[in-house]
Amino acid sequence: MRETVRKFKETVEIRSSILNRIRSHRYFPVTLLFCVLLIAACVHIWQRVKVVELVKEVAELKNEQAELRDAKKKIRSDIAILSTAARIEQYAVDSLGLRRVDAERLFTLVFDKDDHEQPDDLELLLFAINRMADAVPALSSNNAMARGVDNLKLDSLTLEEAAK
Repeated sequence: MRETVRKFKETVEIRSSILNRIRSHRYFPVTLLFCVLLIAACVHIWQRVKVVELVKEVAELKNEQAELRDAKKKIRSDIAILSTAARIEQYAVDSLGLRRVDAERLFTLVFDKDDHEQPDDLELLLFAINRMADAVPALSSNNAMARGVDNLKLDSLTLEEAAK
């Protein structure tokens, strides 16, 4: 046992002696200071490089924003030009073959808000439920047994055609 304790002490002494020799070297404080300054300089340079990259990215985004604003203004002016009444009338005459209606054949419908009653919420709810019920396919128990559920058509257009 004494032998193992002695070997352990020797290894601890060797390890500690290496650290002690490094710490006790006459250039250790200067080297440590140099390493700290070198790390600080690297961090500072990295920060500056990142800042420059971000400034370039911001400038590019501002240019892109200005281009998009110009494009938006051009599109709005194009919309204004294309939606003029004279252009729409000309298009209707040339492309669609429509023609102007005489004033005596023109009727204006006026909607009186006072005459029309607003339906209450219950009526609207019942109307919506009835519309939903019309769209749901009806399947009897005999029909389900004979054909199975796989042949059930859920398309509302097909249901309307089948009803005709």
